[in-house]
Amino acid sequence: MLRYIALLAAFTLLQGCGITMTRYEPDYDNLAKLRAQMPLQTMAEPQADAAPGEDSVLVRNNPIRSPSGSRSGHLQQALNSELQAAGLLQSDAPQRLHAHIRSTDLNSALFGQGRGHLQVDFELRRGQAVAYSSSKRVEHVWDSNFIGAIAIPRAANAYNTLVRKLLAELYADPAFIAALKP
Repeated sequence: MLRYIALLAAFTLLQGCGITMTRYEPDYDNLAKLRAQMPLQTMAEPQADAAPGEDSVLVRNNPIRSPSGSRSGHLQQALNSELQAAGLLQSDAPQRLHAHIRSTDLNSALFGQGRGHLQVDFELRRGQAVAYSSSKRVEHVWDSNFIGAIAIPRAANAYNTLVRKLLAELYADPAFIAALKP
């Protein structure tokens, strides 16, 4: 019996449990990039979706949940919060940004470093015309841990860093900025 309890305790320490990542907060540097390019045209609220199987992620077989309900909802909320803070959202604007998550991964290694990536296709439409289209991929590395109760929250926290890097890549793209110029 004691052996069974010890095995169960060891499994729990290594595995951890599902966790909800923190809500994305607008990044000062990302906002500064956008504001430095003003004036820019406003857009309607961005929309996001995901390829089949890419709207959720597991770390060591534990679900990492978003406070927005899904990966695409999390990305959409991040875009909305930053574009709103930059003064670029207007409900009746003729253009809309669409983000499609192609690939997402968080790999929390048992030893050493965790690694993750996020790949998203962006398309800015003005009416039916495509004003901008590009695919962005970002990667992030973080310290992982053998113990799941430490490693899994670290992986969950890394997702917001991936989103922050992704949006920084988008805002730094001269073609995206050119598409938003009046």
